[in-house]
Amino acid sequence: MDFLKELGYLAIASRMKGLTDRLLRGGSEAYRSLGLDFEPRWFTLFYLLSTEASPLSIQEIANALKVSHPAVIQTAQMLVKRGLIRSFQDKVDRRKRRLAVTPKGKELAAQLTPVWNCFLAAVSEFFESAGVDMLEVIQKVEAELDKEEMGSRIIRNIKDIQAEAVEIIDFAPEHRDAFRKLNEEWLEKYFAAEEDDDRLLRRPEEEIIARGGAIFFARLGGKIVGTAALLKRDDATYEIAKMAVTPGAQGKQAGRRLAKAAIARAREKGARRIILLTDNRLRAAVGLYRKLGFKAAPNEPTASGKYARAKFGFLMKLDLE
Repeated sequence: MDFLKELGYLAIASRMKGLTDRLLRGGSEAYRSLGLDFEPRWFTLFYLLSTEASPLSIQEIANALKVSHPAVIQTAQMLVKRGLIRSFQDKVDRRKRRLAVTPKGKELAAQLTPVWNCFLAAVSEFFESAGVDMLEVIQKVEAELDKEEMGSRIIRNIKDIQAEAVEIIDFAPEHRDAFRKLNEEWLEKYFAAEEDDDRLLRRPEEEIIARGGAIFFARLGGKIVGTAALLKRDDATYEIAKMAVTPGAQGKQAGRRLAKAAIARAREKGARRIILLTDNRLRAAVGLYRKLGFKAAPNEPTASGKYARAKFGFLMKLDLE
């Protein structure tokens, strides 16, 4: 059994690395057979310097080859050690270093040029026999990664799975204490509880629900881990407030599910806009609101402006029309 083949796309990076290693080994074997002291992993940097107008800065090389600064330096050090390129300070900006091919490097490049042509012929023949236009495939893959890197794609899928595990439920009398305690925990961490906080947290049915609003709870693993309130300001405007997620559940998409539930309920009620008051210190929350489409709205009136902490925050708005 070929274990990596059995894994399919789960092992795609390992299999691609394996293919790369095999191709590089073939190149090394060819260089050794000709008695040439050269390695395939040096090719792109050395070729760039030998064919382009050098000297080039480390940054210019990194940009051209789409590799990191340290990667350029690491390869350059090996080529400098063999006397194929030289490294020197930039005359204008002495913080920068430039690289250029040495006379020995130019001599080797002349020897390598016909060898590289043979490499090209062999690789072209190889992929033609495999029935694959590998350059086209690579270009398509790179274009997709330019749209969204793989790490971002993986994290997005993880977040979707986490979000599915979070259950959103409406307010019930037995959750009254959870609403208060979650918000008090949040206020103690970031701000300080004020008189109006206390009024809403101790009388949520009268102050929020009876006035046309709603309260939601996030339940994860059978436990209430977060809450959010939707306050009615007028027939067209609702406000998301009193959102809090216990620290142990942060990062598990409870806040995202709560915000989406509040937005959906506001739509059901015929709202044309949703507002909220937030603070730059709450980076995760601000990032979430922006992803959901909220934008800064400094001139939008809000009842939350009566809080002392409001002078440090800013308003955001989501138009539903």
